[in-house]
Formats: sequence, C-alpha cells, structure tokens
Amino acid sequence: MRPMRLPARWYELRRHPVQKRLWKENKRFAVVAAGRRSGKTELSKRRLVLSLADKKEWPDPRYFAAAPTRDQAKRIFWKDLKKLTPTSWIKRIYETDLCIVTKTGAELWVTGLDKPQRIEGTPWDGGVLDEYANMKPSVWGENIRPALSDRLGWCWFIGVPEGLNHFKSLADYATSGEDPEWGYYSWYSADILPSREIEAAKRALDERTFRQEYEASFEGAAGRVYYAYKAERHERKNVELDKTKPIFLCCDFNVDPCVWVLVQREGRIVRAIDEIIKRNTNTVEMAKEFLSRYKGHRPGVIVYGDAAGSARTTTGSSDYAILSELGIGNHKLKRSNPAVKDRVNAVNAMLENSSGEVRLVHSPRCKELKRDFEGVTWRGSTGEINKGDLERTHATDALGYFIQYEFPIRATRPAPNRRFYK
Repeated sequence: MRPMRLPARWYELRRHPVQKRLWKENKRFAVVAAGRRSGKTELSKRRLVLSLADKKEWPDPRYFAAAPTRDQAKRIFWKDLKKLTPTSWIKRIYETDLCIVTKTGAELWVTGLDKPQRIEGTPWDGGVLDEYANMKPSVWGENIRPALSDRLGWCWFIGVPEGLNHFKSLADYATSGEDPEWGYYSWYSADILPSREIEAAKRALDERTFRQEYEASFEGAAGRVYYAYKAERHERKNVELDKTKPIFLCCDFNVDPCVWVLVQREGRIVRAIDEIIKRNTNTVEMAKEFLSRYKGHRPGVIVYGDAAGSARTTTGSSDYAILSELGIGNHKLKRSNPAVKDRVNAVNAMLENSSGEVRLVHSPRCKELKRDFEGVTWRGSTGEINKGDLERTHATDALGYFIQYEFPIRATRPAPNRRFYK
C-alpha cells in the first residue's frame, strides 16, 4: 500500500543517532523524554502513519494518537496526520470523530485522555501518548495497557519531564533492563534547534527549568522534603533479606493506598528490603500479605508505626491489637507521634549526614519509597508536608516512625549550672 512518492509533508529530518536507534530498535514500548521542539512528536506521527500499512491477521488494525485532552490531541496531531497520510491510502476522513480510515480497513484515531474510557472497549494495535507527564498516572495501567493486550500492541510515551512523577517511573523501568520489550530514548533540544535559539532560552529561563525543558532532565520538585535523597546513591540492587536478622515492619495505617516498609539494620546502617502496598484495604489484609511473604522468619518481627494506630476502632480493635491477634505482637511505638520536622530531619540525616555518610539505602523493590523520596514536597512556607497528592507520603511516613524511634536527632543542651559569656 505504500506509494512510490510520499506526500510533500514528508520532508527530510536531521539525522540524529538516538532517533535512529529509536526507529531501528522498534521496541514494543518506548519511553521518549526529549527537549522542546526536538522532533519527538514528528517521529511519532510518522510511526503512526507508516503503521497503517502494516499487514495484520485481522481486517481492522487500529491506532491512536493521544494527548492529555481532546483539544490538545487535535491541535498536536490532526492536521499533520492528514497531510502525512498518502491520499491513495485514504478511504474516508471523519472530521468530527478525528479518524482516518484507509482502503485496507486500518484506522487512525486522535483522542484525548481526560476521559480515559474513550480508549476502552476495543483492542488497539499501537499508539502514542504525547505529553505523557501531564496525563493521569492511572491511564497507562488501568486503561491503555489492557487495551493493547489482545493484539500485542505497541506504545510510545513521549514528552518533556514534569518533575519526578509517573513519567519518571516509566523512564526508570525502561532503563533498568528488567524488560526487553521496553526502551528509553532521550536527547537535547540543542541537538536539533539552532544554537541561537538555545542561547535565547538560556537567557530567559533559570537553570533548573532550562535543564527540564531543553535537556529533558528529570528535575526534583521545588521544596523537596527529602532533599538528601539521590537514587544513584541510595538505591542498591544488592539490598536483600538477611535471614539472620530481625525484620522491622514500618506501618502507616492508611486505607487507599496502604504502604508498609520492611527494613533491617546492620549496626547504624538501615536497609529497606521490601514494601507492601494495597488499595482499599485494611490492617488484616496487609498483615496477611506480610505473613504470606515472611511468615516463619526466625529472628522475628518488630513493628514500628503511627501512634494513632493504637486508638483506631474502625474494625472494633486497634491496628496493633489486630496485628497481635495475627501473631505479630512485638511493637515499639511512642505515646504520640514526633513533630513532622523532627521526623523528616532524622530521615534526611540518615540519607546523608554532615560528613557525607550514607546510612539509609533501599532495594529496587521499594518503588513507593523511592517515589516519596523524590516527590514529597513542602506546602509553601507553612512548614507542613504537601498532602495534595493522595499517592504520596505513606511510605516515608511509615519509615520515618522507625527512624525517629531508633535514630532521633537529639538536641545538645548545656548543663544548667554552666555559664556562657561573649
């Protein structure tokens, strides 16, 4: 179906090694974080149009070009996709539905994911999620991924980073090498745009914003609570369960999500070995999940957590009473929770003290803990943690109860009878 001559819209692109690798490797799932105006969206448009010519076993191959909203998707894709598609391929164009149908039955849809259900109910052969960092975090797992399963469809996630959010999580997964179906591709705007444009952007933007927007750098959120955390220093693949040491079970008794962090000690070194996360759950279900993984751990289990958990009665018993009934009865908790800043300062000191010593590390399995370390921020100048993102703070809160109990920062007070003079 491919014509000898492509439409004039297929102008020649500047050759770029990472873009060539993206095209040649043809990974099923490609995470593309690239600078502004550097060609990532143009490549995705061409990938979609050429896919219309791929032969399939079924008569109606379907592809989507998606953005956070329908208006965005139409503005980004619609005119260019019509110009890129050879007229000899086209059977009909539906302007209202934003759909191109070819003579062989292939369909290319432009859609917004402000209403993710638009993508559900039918199988898809592939698609592009543009400005992925601005989409709802649940879109991929709950809406897109299942719709690609029947036909083993492909997907590109493209955009400029927006802090350390779900786009960063996918980038981390793609670069981990855990799954050969995934690839990560990134390049600077300076690789494509004229140098004078880059210099103009540098003059107009602060360093952090320039790195994010024009170098596709995943920058930490402003006002990060756990500023001492750096994944390259604190995430370690060799952090595993030591069967000779007890497990410290750090609990935050939230409901949706509920996150518990499992740690062990080597002297003054703390190692987060695992985490348990469940949604719309309760203490009983969390405890059962813990026991299914670690029941019979001979050195024992010690629980640390939210002091308020000893008074809750939503299930008729306190959270700690429930744990005791299930055989997890060794608890260490204070009568009241420490001040938030005291807890945060204690955790930051474990991440890196003034001597540059790292005393807190975690396994790659602790994904929620990592996201908290990277994404939890202060709420303005109030001195309070921002709780606006309901997904965040639970893992670090849980770990913080343990750290504050075992490694508190103690203020040094002078002897009452000692005088100090200037």
